[in-house]
Amino acid sequence: MELNIKEQNTYETIAKIINGELTRKEAAFELNKSRQQIYNLIKIYNEQGKEGFIHKNKGKIPSNKLSRKIIEEIESLYLDEYYDFNFEAFYEELMENKKYKGKYDISYSSLHMHFLNDDIISPIAHKETIKLYNERMNNAINNNEEIQEDKVELFHSRQIAFEKAHIRRSSNMYAFGQEIQMDASPKIWFGDVVTHLHLAIDKGTKKVLCGWFEYEEITRAYFILLFNTIINYGIPKRIKTDNRTTFSNQENKVDTTQFGRICIDLGIELITTSIPTAKANVERENGVFKNRLIAELRHEGIKDIDEANKYLNEIFIPKINKKFSYEIDEKSSMMKLNNYSEQELNLIISERFTRIIDNASSIKYDNKYYIPINPETGEVTCFMKKTECKFIITYNAEYWCEIEKSYYKLVELEDRNATMKKEKDNNKPIEKKKIIPPKDHPWRKNMMLR
Repeated sequence: MELNIKEQNTYETIAKIINGELTRKEAAFELNKSRQQIYNLIKIYNEQGKEGFIHKNKGKIPSNKLSRKIIEEIESLYLDEYYDFNFEAFYEELMENKKYKGKYDISYSSLHMHFLNDDIISPIAHKETIKLYNERMNNAINNNEEIQEDKVELFHSRQIAFEKAHIRRSSNMYAFGQEIQMDASPKIWFGDVVTHLHLAIDKGTKKVLCGWFEYEEITRAYFILLFNTIINYGIPKRIKTDNRTTFSNQENKVDTTQFGRICIDLGIELITTSIPTAKANVERENGVFKNRLIAELRHEGIKDIDEANKYLNEIFIPKINKKFSYEIDEKSSMMKLNNYSEQELNLIISERFTRIIDNASSIKYDNKYYIPINPETGEVTCFMKKTECKFIITYNAEYWCEIEKSYYKLVELEDRNATMKKEKDNNKPIEKKKIIPPKDHPWRKNMMLR
């Protein structure tokens, strides 16, 4: 009986000790054994020679090994009665069913190994297993090899099952635009600074609609996701997010936030949740992006946030959508057609604050003063003092205001006090007026008495 590779290596190493080519310490390090084990191996070498290094159980049949007859009996039982069971469910049936309980003394790992070796796979097998299984069975069928009839029937039934299982459950339940999930994930995506990747994912098609990097998780980043989604795809029926103050406050009221007000104006249902699994699609996509995007940004040498946003939306997201998302079914789509112009969306997707016009017909915001300008004529428009207005910061960061259901562009006043002063002739010297008190003035009377 010949030695295997490991046994041969051990024998040759001990021989080197005997011949003085290695020390016991060096041999112990090379074979990863203790000194005592090395002494025992030297003793075996001297007393038994090469045959002493052969494992004592080599060539013997294990006492607990199942006979081939038992394996074939279990496989026949599965192919005849339990062919649509996965392996774990079938094993539980063998162990718990009164009909078979105690009849088959086999472990689950042994059953799984024998089934795979005999070209029997589970209906919930992994993609790689399915791929190898299909290759083996197709080659065997094409080469007219003898295959058990039950296994051929199982092969064809598995093909039908795999084709049916290809469409995910959520894709059947949700149409495109029915629910958009939004979230942000902090990570060192590029360079050496933590940034937040904001994503918008369609639940029905698994399509990434838009992505955006910011240094913090901010409301404006979600404005960008919404704006680009509407421009490129349409207005979604529902948006689902977490419970951060961008989306809800005051006991989960979404209509009190800037984003909530925008959704109401656009007819979008906004739902917030604190449960991550309730928006599993965007959470799963975050994991995909972490596994792929970080490596690609590093490989491309991108360290600037503007370059990262450009690469994200122009290269990475289209590639991910092509690989993982489903095609949009226009017939079942719930994405409403966008009838707004970009200028209208610019005013709708905005931040709004209530302000009061002062006596100089100006509006104060962030310690600065602005005057309303008619966008058509470019003329300053004046309003009564204490007129209420909406101060608007548009999507593209312009300042506008809404007064009496009309929109006006705002222009900052460099020096508000200058507008309150009258013009003066700087060349003419200023003459001070002399005041002469009348004769009956008490001051003049006192002077005359003195």
